[in-house]
Amino acid sequence: MNEPREPVVVQFFEVTKSFGNKRVLNGLSFTVRRGETVVVLGASGSGKSVMLKHINGLVRPDAGGVLALGCGVSHLEEEQLAQLRRRISYIFQQAALFDSLSVGENVAYPLRLHTDLDEEAIAEKVATLLARVGLSGTEGLQPSELSGGMRKRVALARGLALEPELILYDEPTAGLDPLTGLAIVDLIRQVAASSGATSLVVTHDLAAAQRLDCRVAFLEEGRFSFDGRLEEAMAAAGTVGSFVRAGGFHV
Repeated sequence: MNEPREPVVVQFFEVTKSFGNKRVLNGLSFTVRRGETVVVLGASGSGKSVMLKHINGLVRPDAGGVLALGCGVSHLEEEQLAQLRRRISYIFQQAALFDSLSVGENVAYPLRLHTDLDEEAIAEKVATLLARVGLSGTEGLQPSELSGGMRKRVALARGLALEPELILYDEPTAGLDPLTGLAIVDLIRQVAASSGATSLVVTHDLAAAQRLDCRVAFLEEGRFSFDGRLEEAMAAAGTVGSFVRAGGFHV
């Protein structure tokens, strides 16, 4: 007897998206189920981040549809999108911290905006979130005082504040040295394991993909040309195999 399948959390239906004369997504279809961690690989400029931004409505498709957490994202009004985005955490490539706010104030921001917690409860939750990402006691620091890896940890702490069901990571290891990058990847794994959140990780970092040890999809010419395990991609023909092997990963 087949095991029951987890509900669909993200689904793309023949999505097409162009910017001017450049078609970025070309009939892309894709499904992610609850609790999965999926890595999206592809060359620079292949549309990985554009694909990700469709999920919470930052970008709208020209044709096709996107389903996220049971909602048809393409048809939502702004107020409905705001409600959906409270259930989805988007971790930007450059962390996108508010430079005018301290670390603690950055993490507290969504709690003050979207909850009725009093200041004492907010302070307790901020301390818990920062401890979770290995940054206990940093509430008073300014973003300018942080390393790149620390900024990404703060961004993740802020992204976890509303206990999201879906976490979208846009190039989480970009600009980091290899050891710091792997530490961020380990944190992504820990968060997925402890929270049960579905995770979608856009990257061109093959070491990160190997460390995550999960399903991998390869975006090429506006659609996924491969969907499987990294070990299978190593032996694959075509661009995906060449991409992985050029990164030093072989069967």
